Amino acid sequence: MLVARRPRLGLLLAFVAVCGALPAQSEGPVRVSGYFCGAKHEQVAFLQREAAGDTEEIAANTVNKFVGKQTCAFFLPANAFPVKEETVLHDGLIYKVQSFLFLPEKVERWTGTVFGSLQPSKTSGEL
Repeated sequence: MLVARRPRLGLLLAFVAVCGALPAQSEGPVRVSGYFCGAKHEQVAFLQREAAGDTEEIAANTVNKFVGKQTCAFFLPANAFPVKEETVLHDGLIYKVQSFLFLPEKVERWTGTVFGSLQPSKTSGEL
């Protein structure tokens, strides 16, 4: 059964490599809203808390307490310019994170989503 999973793993890793190589579209502003964090690693920590079952508000509060400042917060709908889009693999989970530049403050903030998992859905005993 391990041999059957390796082609899927290779395909998934190739997809992640292609997604990570694609640049973000930065032609004009887009309307965004939701939870944003000040740095990419803080956004990944926020997404980890969400993947663990926390609500967005609790995940943001947890990251903010750990960092010691208000870094993750809910943003009301606003226009922002896409800057970067990256795929991050951390602890077996795949995250898609994107940064936006908010004007007129010229502040970069990160948002993202849990994209997938490299962990098998079945245990070895179930296979």
